[in-house]
Amino acid sequence: MDIVNMLLFLNIFQTILLVLISVGIAYLVYRSSRHSRGTRKSLNSRRREVYGDVVRLLTMLGQTGEIRKEELLDFRFRTLDAALLFDAEIAAYIDEIYSRGVKLMSTHELLNGTSLPVGEERDRITVENAKQTIWLADQLAKIGKKFERYPDLKQEMS
Repeated sequence: MDIVNMLLFLNIFQTILLVLISVGIAYLVYRSSRHSRGTRKSLNSRRREVYGDVVRLLTMLGQTGEIRKEELLDFRFRTLDAALLFDAEIAAYIDEIYSRGVKLMSTHELLNGTSLPVGEERDRITVENAKQTIWLADQLAKIGKKFERYPDLKQEMS
């Protein structure tokens, strides 16, 4: 009888342990799903911020026709994590906006400076400045198409 009681006790103990382990696993799955939902929300929130920064820079260019160094540095700092937030094409697009902004700023400073005499060099820099201005100004109309793979951005930004 002692062996039968001992086996019954072990069987009941094993069942209780199995239930406790199942409850623990269910709790861990629940917490994990809550955390991943929060991560997704913060990911979308950060994407909206970067998208807003791109729109803000392009809008500012459309209003003033120029970009200041401080604005470009702020844009670069705020969009550094674009490669982690978006696919490679969007990250490259944001990098291109930054590099064209730098070219525009540089050519604008050269044209406004006194060290560049009238001549072929000034004409070349003027053409380069115009190319960058036109390309950047055109991007404001194209940005919706570029970011269409991220529908959450349009819903939240509109």
